[in-house]
Amino acid sequence: MIHLNYRLALRNIFRNTRRTGLTVFLIASGLAALLFTDAFIRGMSVSMIKTSTETFLGDAQIHKQGFREANDIDIYLKDNAHLYQTLENIKQIKNYAPRVITGAMLSSSENVTSVIVYGVEAKREMQVSKLKQAMLKGVFLSDKKGEIIIGDDLADLLEVDLGDRLVITLSQAHGGDLSQALFRVSGIYHFDDRFMNKGIAVINLQQGKEIINIQGVHEIVLRLDSVDQASDKSIKLWDELNNNELETLSWRQLIPQLSNILDMSQYSTLIVSIIMSLLVALGLINSMFMSIYERHHEFGILLAIGTRPHQLFWLILLEGLYIALLSVMAGLLLGGLLSYWKSIAGIDYSGAEFSGVSMSEPVYLVIDILAFIKISGFILMITVLSCVYPALHAARLQPSLAMKKVL
Repeated sequence: MIHLNYRLALRNIFRNTRRTGLTVFLIASGLAALLFTDAFIRGMSVSMIKTSTETFLGDAQIHKQGFREANDIDIYLKDNAHLYQTLENIKQIKNYAPRVITGAMLSSSENVTSVIVYGVEAKREMQVSKLKQAMLKGVFLSDKKGEIIIGDDLADLLEVDLGDRLVITLSQAHGGDLSQALFRVSGIYHFDDRFMNKGIAVINLQQGKEIINIQGVHEIVLRLDSVDQASDKSIKLWDELNNNELETLSWRQLIPQLSNILDMSQYSTLIVSIIMSLLVALGLINSMFMSIYERHHEFGILLAIGTRPHQLFWLILLEGLYIALLSVMAGLLLGGLLSYWKSIAGIDYSGAEFSGVSMSEPVYLVIDILAFIKISGFILMITVLSCVYPALHAARLQPSLAMKKVL
């Protein structure tokens, strides 16, 4: 009898191929949209993290306790040799780069503006940021005195080009005496970030120390073996590099607004899944009821000749299961192919800005097999559960009344 129910259920779903096809298309499209959305959100998260950390921020940063709160150039890291040796001995740290940071006035013969001046060690900076890759023209820093690189927007504002002179004026540490230094523009860079292009000037680390009058650095940028390690508080570097003197923060703590957006995005697939499930459930319930109403007379005869209500219930449920399996297979194929295509080709979001992060590269979708299995299983379960109510309706039919009803 069980074998007969399977055969009957399989035959019944193809009695009206148009309706079955539309139902399968509805569910498969919903599943494909969910799979694509999940892969897109994962890809967007990866792209935003990569853009934020690889451009200039780094995976983590070390400062002296109190520097970030006060933004005071007098608060800097002094014992560099010992600290650098510690960084060399921590296996999770792939590269690091020291920096000095200060606010200053930058003036040309045509204009003057306020900027943040970064002093960097050229060779190490290339390992943690994309400053060198962002060069539009000229050359990157070569550790010579008097070199300065600026963004293209800042160059336009100051009306300067390669080789033109710029003067940095700032207040020195340990007293606030004014200091001035002459530079020549050695390079001009461009990022998809207005602040980077207009508000930052970069000079060599040693000259930065001299004009600020410090024997140390304000910041050490870390590049880890994997950006995921920045969220893993179990690795020892967080304990070793956080104490009364040092404050070491991951990118999540440095830009909490982005971290919050990414955490919230994890719920996006759930919200979309709930909405899509409601649409799938309503569409399937309507389709199943139409099928049942067309077969009222048939069901009435089956019940009259001795078919038990629970057998009719399981027959309808099996029909729903077959539709669900067909839909899930079609949805997996469609969603998987679309996601794989965009994981290779990407979606161009260059220039778009999300939570203050300017996207500089296409978003490549990230396919998570386990997530695909979970979403497909969820849709399969919702589809089968949606058939329970129509199946109960069919099982409760009165034979005498059912045989009189024909659409």
